[in-house]
Amino acid sequence: MAMTLIELLVVIGIIGILMALILPAVQAAREAARRAQCANHLKQIGLALHMHNDALGVIPNNGGWDGQQTIQDVDGQDFTPSTEDFGAGRTFHWGVGDPRRPPHLQTGSWLFAILPYIEQRQMHQDRSWEVPVEVYVCPSRRSAMAYPVENDSHGSYQGGGWRWGKSDYAGNSMLIPQLPADPVRRIERLASITDGLSNTILAGEKAIDPSVQTGPSWYWDEPFFLGGSGSTARRGLGLMRDAVGNDHKTHWGSAHPGGVNFLFGDGSVRMVRYDLAWMEFTALLTPSAGDLPPTLD
Repeated sequence: MAMTLIELLVVIGIIGILMALILPAVQAAREAARRAQCANHLKQIGLALHMHNDALGVIPNNGGWDGQQTIQDVDGQDFTPSTEDFGAGRTFHWGVGDPRRPPHLQTGSWLFAILPYIEQRQMHQDRSWEVPVEVYVCPSRRSAMAYPVENDSHGSYQGGGWRWGKSDYAGNSMLIPQLPADPVRRIERLASITDGLSNTILAGEKAIDPSVQTGPSWYWDEPFFLGGSGSTARRGLGLMRDAVGNDHKTHWGSAHPGGVNFLFGDGSVRMVRYDLAWMEFTALLTPSAGDLPPTLD
């Protein structure tokens, strides 16, 4: 027997209601899978940091420009990668990872230094900065891609005409300082963390404003091959979800609804909720302050 028009509309309405009920569940399941993958990326990074510490006796620093290093652009001309920050009114020059340098003189970021320990030894040796690394990207935020740099309203950037891989993860600058590091304040070995490895953050997801940190921009999102920038090591106490207009500079954040994934010194990965008090968060960042860490869910 054929359906009447009213019956057809009722069926369509029921299907629409079911789809509206199912879609959020599907989206939540997908986000849970992406969050788990993000946590797994941090675990791999944690293992690499431990292997670097075991092999070389130190935690890698975040590098920086030594005042003289240059690389060649796509036309074979020497240049130094840099960011002219319009807001700060100054130009920042960045170091570039160099496999020949020892840890205390490494000009590339800590993410460059651990490449051999995430099965990217050839990239490390060949200085293949045009190749992205999937482990360095949170799938809730973006895909692993290498981008050409483009100037924007925030800054002017010198990238030599190359494409560069990015990272969504930054080191704790209290443990992973810029070059040159202060030898008095620098904690070079995991064993030197007296607050306990399980109580101290090594690295985590960095805050971004998706309208600012676009693929081609370097503004607070410089490539992982470069050393010395706030893109790869942070010191702020803010915890924020990705949003247009947020105060992303120096702070931590993610695209996840519950909080920010962090790697701890014992290799564990835990989510820190956005509303954690700054004093409690400080206890997780300080490696040897003798402060009591909060209880994380």
